[in-house]
Formats: sequence, C-alpha cells, structure tokens
Amino acid sequence: MVIIATLAALAWPNYVAIQEKTLNREAKASLALIRAAEKIYRLEQGYYYPYPPEGTSTNVVSDINTFLKLSLPETANVSWSISIDSTPSAEFSRATRTGSDGRAWTIDFTGDASDPVCSGGSNCP
Repeated sequence: MVIIATLAALAWPNYVAIQEKTLNREAKASLALIRAAEKIYRLEQGYYYPYPPEGTSTNVVSDINTFLKLSLPETANVSWSISIDSTPSAEFSRATRTGSDGRAWTIDFTGDASDPVCSGGSNCP
C-alpha cells in the first residue's frame, strides 16, 4: 500500500501538468477553427458572425455551431462567446473560451493572424 501511495503521489503532479497543457492546446485549436470559420463567414456574408449591429455578441453554442458550421463541445464547464466589437465593415471580431477554473482564451479576428491569449485563472502558460 505504501509503495502504491508513493508512486501515485509522484505521478499526480505530472498528470495534472499534462492535463493543463492538453486543455490549453484544445482551447487554442478551437479558437483557430473559429477564426477560420469567421473569415469564411465574412467572405460569404460580408460581415462577421454574429449579425451586426456593433456590440452584438452571442454565447449560445448551438447557434455558433450552426452559423459557423462548427462542432464546438457543449459542456457545462466550458463557455464560448463571440462578439462584434466594431462596425460590420471593419475587420474586428473576438472569440473567447472560458473554462471552469476562470482561465479564458481570447482571439481577435483582425487582418493579421494573431495567436490566442490566455488570461485569468492560475494555469495560463
């Protein structure tokens, strides 16, 4: 029993670290998919999703999946939000993935290919 407990105590921190890295990678990959879907949506519709006017936002995952043709997971511990922060003709929209630990990954859709940024929570890299 002591040997098993010792091995478990040694393995647990590695397991948690790997789990956190996996969550971070999943968030970044999902946001990259949203960015690509938003660019396609803008080419087809002439504006970013959600529909204008300025300041519009949505966090209804089923709507995001339907309009952007994605399959984001609908889980209780992860929330998604997509917002228009400028005029429809401007290239500016934002997607955020927030986890149950308070960590939020955000990506802005500007003319460049910016990387997702992590904020909040204690597990941002």
